[in-house]
Amino acid sequence: MSKKIINKSVSFNVIDPFQRQMKDYADQYPNFSAYIKRLIQRDMEEGTKVKSIKKAPAQPSVIQGGTNAFTGFVLGQNQAR
Repeated sequence: MSKKIINKSVSFNVIDPFQRQMKDYADQYPNFSAYIKRLIQRDMEEGTKVKSIKKAPAQPSVIQGGTNAFTGFVLGQNQAR
């Protein structure tokens, strides 16, 4: 049985501290492809569905609040409430 492989790339802007942190975290997994596929599988099993995609601001601002990038994003929330 032959295989048909399709590649999808992921880019990290290592100047952005948050993206650098995500890249460094992902680097601990020797099989990056399998790691990403597991994340997709988890989203599928949880029924996560993108309804609308919002573009990030042109210049990233300081991310406040926030949790681990792989457990969920909480962006732009003020620390003081």
